[in-house]
This record gives sequence, C-alpha cells and structure tokens, in this order.
Amino acid sequence: MSKQAILGRIRDSLQYNTLQGDSAHYTNPLKSTQEDKIQEYITLQRANKAIVIESQPSTLLQDVYNTLLEIKASKILYNPNIKDILEFSQNPTDLTKSLEFIAYDKSIDENRGELFEIDTSIVRASCAVANLGIIGIASHSLAPRLSSLITRTCLILLSKNDIVENFYQGVLSLKAQSENGKLPTNMIFIAGPSRTADIELQTVFGVHGSLKTYVILY
Repeated sequence: MSKQAILGRIRDSLQYNTLQGDSAHYTNPLKSTQEDKIQEYITLQRANKAIVIESQPSTLLQDVYNTLLEIKASKILYNPNIKDILEFSQNPTDLTKSLEFIAYDKSIDENRGELFEIDTSIVRASCAVANLGIIGIASHSLAPRLSSLITRTCLILLSKNDIVENFYQGVLSLKAQSENGKLPTNMIFIAGPSRTADIELQTVFGVHGSLKTYVILY
C-alpha cells in the first residue's frame, strides 16, 4: 500500500473517530520529609555525599574563594554562564593569587591537553530537586557538558530560587533552557560524587565524574 493511500485512510478515519486530547499530568510518588523544600534539599543532597555550603548572594564570591583555598585548588575551569552571578577579581590578594581561572570558551579540540590537567571546575546548576537531593544541569554553548566530568573536584553554584519540589518540575526546568527552539544537547542530574561498582560490588568514586562535589547554595 502506498504512502498516499495510508494517509488517505487515516484522514477518512479521523472524520468518524476523532483523537481525544489529554494534557500531561504528574503525581509525585514520594512524600516530602520536610515542609521546607530548601532544608529538605540540603538534607538529602548531603545524604548523597555532596558537600553543601550555605551562602548568600552578597558573600558568594568570598565563599567560593574560601572553598577553593580549602581544597587547595590550583587550576580552575569555569563555565562562561556563571559570569552574571560571579566575577573573579582581576586584582587577586596574596591568598588568591595562586588560583588560575580558565574560562571554558574553546572546544575540546583546541585545548584538549590543558583541560585534562585542570583539578577543579565551577558550574552553575539549572535547578535542584528537593525530594531527591539532586542537581540538574543543562548543557549549552555557555555551559559545556564536559566541565562537570573531567575534574577531580566540581563546585556547583545553586540559587535557592531554582530549587523545585519534584523530578517532573526539574525536567521542565531543564527543558526551559532550550536555545532557538532546540532542547539542550545534554540534560543531566547529579546526586553527588561519581560512584560506580565493579563486578565484585566494590564502590569506586570518581570514575565517571568528579571525586568530590561541592554545592554552594546562595
């Protein structure tokens, strides 16, 4: 049967049997453990082995510096999309002059050798899911996916305003990061440090992502 004949039969059938539309709906299967979704997120994110640092917009930069110094970071890769919330000083102090900040604004083919020598990265979360304790990140031109994968330590900046209650709302938040009508090339959720297990069921950290994950909540 030809394509035209098939489409013709479909059109004829629709005149007698119209399709019933139904809007998407979601019922959350998990009960919230706390009434305050921010506190619920913090509790569960820490349970997922991420280190949560509570901050605020006015002290965010200083808290980032303090964390970098505490973990003895040297080379720091950052996504360009953090610039509207965080601007690194061009006049570093004696304490911060040892930190080298590198913008991830080139393709991996241009700086492959340099990227894999960087110890720490800073990325910006698109959202967080309170009742799971996870971070959502959407990749795009100003937030390359690789930045949260290749370093041993990853700092994630999260606004309290971007915390949602459940996974469905988190997916909607990531899909809202579309550019020019196209979905992000990657939409991922991060619970904490990369964890995997071998055939002997031995848990290993840092194989498919960062060994340590910090979330700076502001």
